[in-house]
Amino acid sequence: MIVKFQSTATADVITFADVARKLLKLLAKEPTAQGVITPEEMPEALARLAALSGAPQGQGAGLDNDPGHGMEPHELVGLATRAQPFIRMLDRAHLADKAVTWTAAKDFHDA
Repeated sequence: MIVKFQSTATADVITFADVARKLLKLLAKEPTAQGVITPEEMPEALARLAALSGAPQGQGAGLDNDPGHGMEPHELVGLATRAQPFIRMLDRAHLADKAVTWTAAKDFHDA
């Protein structure tokens, strides 16, 4: 499933539900079909996302220490890397004092 993040301050960010679920849970948001991150929530959200870049490689993506076995190639890209467009979106939206919303076809709590 696809999840689209939108803000009037920046271009859309489109990602798969598994990545969006991890990002939203990191921000203490529920992965529902629709939601919002307000400008007031963005400083804390950006701080939480900044912690991803400090995680050891693979840890941010939820990978084990045996890379490549039983995984698809797209799963080898860490969450810290996949989060970069979303982080830039939040940063720009925060500077413009605009909300970020997301939409999906349905709630995406579980894989």
